[in-house]
This record gives sequence, C-alpha cells and structure tokens, in this order.
Amino acid sequence: MIYFLDTSALLKRYVEEEGSGYIRQLLAYSQLSFHQSFLTPLETTSAFYRRHRAGLLSIEELTQILNAYTVHTRDQYVTILHSDSLMIQAAALIGQHPLRTLDAIQLAAALSLRTSLAEDAPFLTFLSADERLLTVARREHLLTDNPNNHL
Repeated sequence: MIYFLDTSALLKRYVEEEGSGYIRQLLAYSQLSFHQSFLTPLETTSAFYRRHRAGLLSIEELTQILNAYTVHTRDQYVTILHSDSLMIQAAALIGQHPLRTLDAIQLAAALSLRTSLAEDAPFLTFLSADERLLTVARREHLLTDNPNNHL
C-alpha cells in the first residue's frame, strides 16, 4: 500500500492524540510507502511550535520531535515536490470544492502522486483527520482513511 499523509495525520506520530496508535502502527511497516507534500514540513513545524507556545510541549520535547521529524522526512517519507502543475491543480480544486488553500495543496499533491503511479502500483490511500477534506478526496476518487476512526 501507498499512503499519502496530510499534516493532521502525520502529526499523530509525534504528539499523542486520537488516532496516534493507528498512525504509529502503519508507520512501523517498512514495506509500506509513505508520502507527504512539500508543504507538510512547514505545517508540522508550525503545529509543533503552537503546542510549545501553549505549554503542551517543553523546549526539550519540541527539539526531540523536530529532530525525529527531520530524520523521518529524510529516511521514511517521500516528499511530493512543488510544481507549477500541482499549484494549478490546487487552484482548480478550490474552484470545484469548498477547500482551504493549504488543504487544496495537500489534496493536489496526493492527486499528483496518484497520476504518477504505474498502472500496477499498489493502491494509494489518503490519510487525514479532517473529515471535510476526506469528503472532497473521495469526490476526487481517492481511497481515504481517518486515523481517528481507529481505536
């Protein structure tokens, strides 16, 4: 299986919240392929710092999480790179669906990945904890999963 993790799903690996166990289980399988968009490192960094500023993460925890995420990005996640065509597709998605800008970019990255896969490639599943985004992803004919639905 190939998984595209939007930021709301990927964060669950690093901070304990509903769905964290499921994401950590998936990521433990080395035979699976995990993808993120070029935008995800910035979004995750922002989310980690928000938690730190809110007093939910100490500076030591923040540093440890940022370091782990950097290593995982290098070693375990395939990053879908920025491209003009991806941005054009994101704009088209905004015109077709009630999406926020960053969600449209995440979805466009997943759709770009799907287009690049060989016909005989394993199935691609779009992982997100955002039900509104998952609804649009299903309308775009992606398999979807919400880690919050797994206990």
